[in-house]
Amino acid sequence: MRNTLVNVLLAASVASIASAQTAPPTVSISADDAVKMALEHNIDLNVDRLDPRISDTRVAAAAGAFKPAITSSVQRNSQVLPPSNFLTPIATESNAVSSNAGLAQRLPWFGTSYNLSWTATHTNSNSFLNSYNPLVQSGLGLNVSQPLVRDLAIDPARQQLAVSRTNRDIAGTRLRESIVHTTANTKAAYWNLVSALANVDARRSALTLAQELVRVNKAKVDVGTSPPLDLVSAQAEVAANQEQLIVAETAVKQIEDRLRMLIFDTTQRDNWNVRIDPIDAPPIATPSIDVDAAVTRALSERADLVRAQKEIENAQIGLKYAGNQKLPDVRLNASYQASGLGGTQVLRTGGFPGTIVGAGAVTDFGRVLNQLFARDFPTWAVGISISYPIGESAEQANYSRATLERSQSAERLKSAAAHAILEIRDAAWKIEMNAKRIETTRAARELAEQRLDAERKRLEVGMSTGFLVMQAQRDLAQSRTNELGAVLAYDLALVDFEALQEAGPAGQAAAPAAQQTPSAAPAATAPAAAARPASATNAFGF
Repeated sequence: MRNTLVNVLLAASVASIASAQTAPPTVSISADDAVKMALEHNIDLNVDRLDPRISDTRVAAAAGAFKPAITSSVQRNSQVLPPSNFLTPIATESNAVSSNAGLAQRLPWFGTSYNLSWTATHTNSNSFLNSYNPLVQSGLGLNVSQPLVRDLAIDPARQQLAVSRTNRDIAGTRLRESIVHTTANTKAAYWNLVSALANVDARRSALTLAQELVRVNKAKVDVGTSPPLDLVSAQAEVAANQEQLIVAETAVKQIEDRLRMLIFDTTQRDNWNVRIDPIDAPPIATPSIDVDAAVTRALSERADLVRAQKEIENAQIGLKYAGNQKLPDVRLNASYQASGLGGTQVLRTGGFPGTIVGAGAVTDFGRVLNQLFARDFPTWAVGISISYPIGESAEQANYSRATLERSQSAERLKSAAAHAILEIRDAAWKIEMNAKRIETTRAARELAEQRLDAERKRLEVGMSTGFLVMQAQRDLAQSRTNELGAVLAYDLALVDFEALQEAGPAGQAAAPAAQQTPSAAPAATAPAAAARPASATNAFGF
């Protein structure tokens, strides 16, 4: 007997341990916790966070056009020329080693560009025409190009840099908008899950009431006080409520998956099995709504309006560039060249070309460089070049297009501001409407409970029928659904009202479902519901 008891306890312990190991983990979180987790782990948001950094690289690439470039090279050249005239009666052989270094840059001011170069050559040759052998040469050159009309105020490189900086600001607004949308979608999914769980409880309660009616009707049929049809009707009502419970439980799973997608790193498979237990109750207290203050905030801070303003800046940059390109291309070009010469002098006697008798004085490389900086052999050049097309040019057409694009950007900003005001006012009216709906649906639910209680008592004393009790149960189930729908619609309206002050609606092209129940939704609210993100649709599909 003792061994049997021990075996039973061991089996129970093993079974409990196995059950604990297979049970999925549960995370109890508040709405604020869900938002924090989404901002930290959301995959789509992590993708959007890379956009500003990518834009930073584009700014750096555009700024690279103004960085100085250093060039250098070394070359050895060996050449043998055949005797082609009386001055070169023998084959002429020369070996030269040349090197050069340069510095070129486009300045970020006034379109100025310069090129500084230095060359040095060492040549050995058997030509008796040379005055030096070996011959050392060096040169220093500076070329400057300065636009005087076109490209003075702005040029393609400066336009690209200005546009890339504005686009970097636009990328920042898109990230901010993505954060707002992620926050709003997370809150909406959280309240959807809270409402879906409450809907499951309501459906279970309706099923329990229907099962109780089946029990009562079966007892009456068994004693012959009710016809069998009453039992069949009650059993059909149980089946219908079971179907509604299955649908409600499936909705919880679907909404829970959407919330997991928002707050977890769902590339880790285990996170799909974590159960989410929302611990916050949906807010139902009506806040004080200041529509004018919300509109003022949106017009100054909303990400899509800030982005529209940045687009105007880009259009203005394009207009400035296009207007500048219409001007004639007048450029001041200046150059300076300095030369130095040295080596071992060749001594000659007799007439031209003379006879080489030996080596003379040596001018070393240091003295050759001194000739450069002492400006012993300078060459100056200064000139102006002018280019201007005759007749209608592409630049004039581009300027007309840029003017229209600038006007179009301004009109887009006005349109976006008008839509922002409409969206915020619409969200505010929805808050007021749904707050009143909560009161009316709560009252309707309380009356439905009282009616069901009365019908059940009347049924017990034979003054009512099973049909009337079932009708009262259906009305109570629907009133509970309506109340949950009103609470959820109110919570989603609050989420929308806050989000629309910071960013435009996400998925404007989408057509999500309306917020209200089919029986309670006024027709006038249907168009406004199109502004809701797909993830903000409520748990009941209204």
